[in-house]
Amino acid sequence: MQKRIKEKIEENEKNATKVLNLCKDARDLIRIRKPRQAEPLLLAALEISPKNPYVLVALGDTKRMQKQFTTAAKYYQRCLELDPLNPFAMSGLGDAYRGANHLDRAIDIWTQALDAYPENNLVMTRLADALTKKGKLTDARRIYEKAIDLNPDDPFALSGLGNLYIRLRAFDLAGPLLEKLVAKQPQNPRAIGALANFYRRQKDFLSAKALFEQILDIDCRNVYAIDGLADCARGNKEYEKAKQLWEKAMAAGMSPAIAKTRIADACVQMEQFDQARDYYDQVLAVSEDKFALFGRLRLIETEPGDERNKMINAAKILNRLFVLDSSDDRTLSEFNVFRTRYPEIDAYIQALGL
Repeated sequence: MQKRIKEKIEENEKNATKVLNLCKDARDLIRIRKPRQAEPLLLAALEISPKNPYVLVALGDTKRMQKQFTTAAKYYQRCLELDPLNPFAMSGLGDAYRGANHLDRAIDIWTQALDAYPENNLVMTRLADALTKKGKLTDARRIYEKAIDLNPDDPFALSGLGNLYIRLRAFDLAGPLLEKLVAKQPQNPRAIGALANFYRRQKDFLSAKALFEQILDIDCRNVYAIDGLADCARGNKEYEKAKQLWEKAMAAGMSPAIAKTRIADACVQMEQFDQARDYYDQVLAVSEDKFALFGRLRLIETEPGDERNKMINAAKILNRLFVLDSSDDRTLSEFNVFRTRYPEIDAYIQALGL
């Protein structure tokens, strides 16, 4: 009997050592962003120790890194069934929900995590980011500020709160936070980009341009920086230069719909109406893009033909916009502007049965 007990203890110790080594090797691979190579090691560890929270969380992490969010969530949930307040599983489950576009569920789990661990900065900034996306800016601001009180150098809190202050137009509060962030992370393109965007929003295009160029020194194909430079050129009324930069951004991976619509907008500014129309129509040939439709609406008065045909075309474009989203503020604003300039449009809309 004692011999069997001793053998069992030795076997458990051996298995525990094996699991530990497998997890260590897997974590080393995860750290260098090789989740696929880490996964077989963790599955082997799970077979030995099927209720090991550490292994379950690590498997959730590998699946999340591979964007397999539903499977990742299952691993985190299995861990929480065994260890209901495991902070890593709660944080990871929120990340999985966010990745799967279930933002409300992510907010719920991060709120629970923060109730359990009220000084967890990682959860605070994730929750505040999600609340910001949901438009709950007052709640997000409170959480960001608490995170900074706990850790004044937290880069996620500095970035999140700085960008939130920009949205609130509290530029005097945003600037120092974003400058501090760049001082802490001078080689981080996202940090530099946040400060560049701050200057751009204040129309300090010279300072913004220098920072976007700094990003390109680090990453020559950074789409955000190329787009930022194009926007600075547009702000300085250098429309031809802006067009060239958006072409470059599109080649680097920027959404063709966004790039072509912005190029078309620049063409409008230079009264290159035929080119603008061509770019807008290229976008609309692929999908019903709201901004391309706005552009086509603005071009109505430059089109050849009589007034009746122009109003018919305008009515059709407005109908397409309202089909996309009849409650959209920008759509309503564009409609009201057009109606003020062309009050007869209502009659055409009614006549066409739109």
